[in-house]
Formats: sequence, structure tokens, C-alpha cells
Amino acid sequence: MESMRRLAKIYYDVGEEGLRNKANKFFDSMDTKRDGKISLHEYLGFMASNHDGPLRHPEWFHILDKEKKGSLSREDVRTLYYMINSGRPFCIGCGAFVGTVYFTCVECFNVSCTLISVCLECYEANRIHHQHNQFLDNFALLQFQRTESPLPALKAPAGNPQDSDAEYPENTKELRRIAKAYLRSTLEDLEEQEKIKKFVESVGRDFQNFMKNKEYQRILGKKLELNCRDAKKFFKLLAKDPENGLDNSDVETFYYIVRSGRPFCGGNCGRFITRTFFTCLESLEEDHTKRFYLCWKCFKNGNFEKKDKFENKDPLILDNYALLHALGVGKKNTSSDDAIVSSSRQKNTRSNDAIVSSSRQ
Repeated sequence: MESMRRLAKIYYDVGEEGLRNKANKFFDSMDTKRDGKISLHEYLGFMASNHDGPLRHPEWFHILDKEKKGSLSREDVRTLYYMINSGRPFCIGCGAFVGTVYFTCVECFNVSCTLISVCLECYEANRIHHQHNQFLDNFALLQFQRTESPLPALKAPAGNPQDSDAEYPENTKELRRIAKAYLRSTLEDLEEQEKIKKFVESVGRDFQNFMKNKEYQRILGKKLELNCRDAKKFFKLLAKDPENGLDNSDVETFYYIVRSGRPFCGGNCGRFITRTFFTCLESLEEDHTKRFYLCWKCFKNGNFEKKDKFENKDPLILDNYALLHALGVGKKNTSSDDAIVSSSRQKNTRSNDAIVSSSRQ
């Protein structure tokens, strides 16, 4: 829940005035006693009338209650507001709320813009009971919306148990697990297997040569056109054994990173973003070499030069989860009354520029 609270706070602190007003009205509409806090009775009554789904259950009141005082503060309710309006799903396998990466049915999203999703654990354990069998993780699904050569959809179920990843650094375990799932799923896809083979051979060979000559940037910048400012640091993150370079599993993970559109921060830190990133819709329309992404820290602290990155001087920026939801809602032509939007650093952006996100799934 901490990541949800952090993102909700970022939107409230950095976003436009209209977003803060909507979040405050959301709280006020729940606070029927007008005492500045939400009781369990108020929560259940409001959610029963205004929301369909697991968030109506009493357990979520207690999960949202950060201070464990038996009531929800404005901060708690802002977190709920973000969770609803960013389209975060519940897993169809175990029923749990998915706060990180999830796998979504491609056909359901394309046809009805509905997130039929499973968590990583349920995908690996084959706990998928759904009429369709083509899935993409939420990062790859966002990339799927903006490229002519998307990563092939996973075939469910995965078919193999989770491999041991105890030897990998904590901040890359999730990436490796997802990459392994894709590799297992594409074993019968000869075209994709040929692409993976060529990538592994090319990158593996070039990496060893570039390592010897200390030309870390060439393989990322010129060969793969990735906006990485510190290739040496990135390769150390990627490698299981940095002293001996990349092994095949490292390069296969790298292949997933490239194909799924995982970005590097365009702010001051320039680091590879393993989870939540921020970008704007106008950036997605650009050539992939011109797209601009921010990690949550650089976005929150304003550590980037907006005037050099966006033609629109008041760009509306969303995190990748909310943006995927907004793209789906855009297909449905949902009213902007339930919008969740964020301006990069401007407090008075125009409300009619909103990127829309529905408050009801």
C-alpha cells in the first residue's frame, strides 16, 4: 500500500487544482457526518452506492486506515481515490489487489477496454481461468498500443513452475521472472525465437567487445537507440555476475526490457526505471527516440527541464498504470467528469486538457 499512498500524494501535491478539488469532493461526499474523518459505516454506505468491486468490502477500510485509528483521514481517502481512478485491477486468480505488475487479457482490452488481469504469482502458477489465452504485462501492453512490432502476447497458462531467482538482486527479480515467462510462452513461436536468438548472439558478442574497450554507451545508444546516460551502471544492474559480463539469462532479460518499452528516466537521475514511471500522452505520439519518461522521484521533485522536452508548456503527465487506464477509457469516450489528471509542475493548467480516467470499472 505504501506505493499507492506515495503515488496518490504525488498527484495531489504536484497535480492541477482541478484534481485536488475532485479528490476533496470525493472525501466530502463520503463524510456525511462532516467531522473530517470517515467511519466504517460511512465508507461502506458510500462504496455500496458508488463502486462495484472488492473495495466495497470492510477489509479495505482497515487496509486504508494507515494510522489504525478506526477511521480514514483525507490522506487515506486520497489513496482510495487514486486506486479507483488509475484502474488498478484485482487478480482473477487469487482475488488480491495488484499494486505492481499484472498480466492483462489482450483481446478483452482491445475489444471492450476491460482489464481482465492476473498477478505475476498467479500467472506463474497457472491460476488463470478465462476464456481467452493471450496476455501481456501492463508495461508491454502500453507499448503494444504505440508500436507496429509489439512483443508477442503470452499464452496462458505459462506451463512451467517459477524458476529459482534467489541469486538475483532484489530490484531485478521481478523483471527476470516476467522475462522468463515470455521466453517460456514463445517456445513454439519460431519467428520470435529467431529474433531472440539473433538478439542474444549480437548483444552478447558486442557487449564483450565494448566491455574491453570501455565503450558501454555504443551498444545502447547507437545499436539499440535507448536513452541510457550511464550504460556501465545499467549493465551492472542487469548482470547476475558483473565481473564476468552478461550471461544468456541476463541478455534474455535485456531482450524483454527492450521489446516491452521499459524506459530510462529523462530527469536528473537518468536511471533505469524498474516499476512506476511518468510520461504524457503527447510524448507517446513521438518517435520512440524522442519519448520522455520520469521516475517518481524526479517527477515529484521537478528534477527535469520541461521546456526542453515538451512542445506543450503545460503537459499533462500520468503514471504508466493510470495512462494505460486512460487509453482504455478514451476508447470508450468516457465523460471527463471523473478525470484523474496531473500537470507536470503547473498549478493552474486548463481543465479541458484533461487526460481522462474513469472512476468506475
